[in-house]
Amino acid sequence: MTFLIFGFMDNLVLIVSMYYSYLSIEFYIEKYFDDFKADRLVLACISAGFGNTFSDGIGFLVTGNFMYMTLTMIGCLIGMIIIPIMHCSRSKKVA
Repeated sequence: MTFLIFGFMDNLVLIVSMYYSYLSIEFYIEKYFDDFKADRLVLACISAGFGNTFSDGIGFLVTGNFMYMTLTMIGCLIGMIIIPIMHCSRSKKVA
């Protein structure tokens, strides 16, 4: 039963985080960059990365292991470096 609750809470936090980060990123891009329209796929990838980072952080926070929480969150953010690389690669193939 514990793992069922953990799985439910993990995905709940992940989905809520992704939803709000997507809306926030879209809002700030439109607010500060008037003529810039972000690719929806890139916004979705960034939101998924932030949602996963937050969800993993909450998971380790519950265990009380702050060092693992910090290292995991940093690792998640570093892993997001692949997003602009993939976007540039995709843009070159389309052009």
